[in-house]
Amino acid sequence: MAEEKKPWDQESFDQKMKESLNDLSSLRMELQNLLVKFGLRALKQYQAARNYPLRANEIDRLVKYEIENAIHDVSEQDSKAAIIKQARLEWEKQHSTPQQ
Repeated sequence: MAEEKKPWDQESFDQKMKESLNDLSSLRMELQNLLVKFGLRALKQYQAARNYPLRANEIDRLVKYEIENAIHDVSEQDSKAAIIKQARLEWEKQHSTPQQ
């Protein structure tokens, strides 16, 4: 049996696009906060080995290095495959119809 096609609703589409933009902004902020945590973790690690405070240029360099490594790690094929698999499973779970 063929699925019924929904009529095009420009207002509904526009509203969904606005919501999507808000979601994207929120996700970007969450990602930024997560990357800050990666940077802070690296700074704590380096500071633990020293008896004097890290200098500003050291902080900048360490955080930049940590961010680049985190991005590289999730960009590797195995990581991407795991992310794709998890996203697919979550999507299916959210959009599955109860079996009778």
